[in-house]
Amino acid sequence: MNTMNNILLSNLPLLVLNQIVSLLYVTTAFLYGAHFFKDTPLGKNYKQPLLALTVFSHVLYLGLLTSMEGYRISYSIVNMMTMVALTLTITYLFIEFTTKSDKTGFFVISFAAGAQLISSILTAQTASRGITFSGVGIGVHLISSIFGFSAIAIAGLYSILYLLLFRQIQKNRFELLFQRLPNLEVLEQLTMHAVAFGFLFLSITLFAGIIEQRASKEAINLLEPRMITLIIIWLLYGTSIFVKPILGWDIKHMAYLLIILFVFVTALIVLMTFSSPTFHGIAF
Repeated sequence: MNTMNNILLSNLPLLVLNQIVSLLYVTTAFLYGAHFFKDTPLGKNYKQPLLALTVFSHVLYLGLLTSMEGYRISYSIVNMMTMVALTLTITYLFIEFTTKSDKTGFFVISFAAGAQLISSILTAQTASRGITFSGVGIGVHLISSIFGFSAIAIAGLYSILYLLLFRQIQKNRFELLFQRLPNLEVLEQLTMHAVAFGFLFLSITLFAGIIEQRASKEAINLLEPRMITLIIIWLLYGTSIFVKPILGWDIKHMAYLLIILFVFVTALIVLMTFSSPTFHGIAF
């Protein structure tokens, strides 16, 4: 099987497109930041068209990459990070066009840009040796796990924004965040929606993995530490949905839990970048 690196190095247009996608993410994050912090006309007028162009270019890149003979999206960190960037951006794009609020775009897209940059750097420096899988079950497992992490990231980011805005209001400091961010009620709704989506996709990830394990014993090992970690995160996320109505927790206390989960999962992925080429530790 060809690695991603071999495919890119032997295909100059695809290599250039890989770099363009990363540049588009960084530029889009810059325009959203310029609009949020400085309210510049440049950011206001061009950030949304560039966001749409970024998503289109990323989808085109992945389409061309996976159309190459001998290469399929796998569990490698390179693949997972680029897919996290795409799912984060698509999720935010959906939120922006449905809520008509673009006030949180800089924070979400900056995280997506970071994920894409990590993917591009690793692509240029190391060989992508992740295991590729076939079958509907494992495909659902992979895609749902990526969407699950994206929901965790968005919930964590919105929780951070909620706490920052809450503290400004509490101290009667009506500064930039108060002026530009959605109000606390809207941020709470966005956070809880992200939590619900995260729990849904993590549930699909687990059940699809169990089904695939029965069909192929070498695909998923439920006793490995990373799978146990996923189950714990799934339980915590499921519990957080019911904590607020049952125990009477306010969103401020829930925000701390969601931030801890976000930091933990992000740190886990970063550590796996240096310890293993795949999320399940399967030798190639």
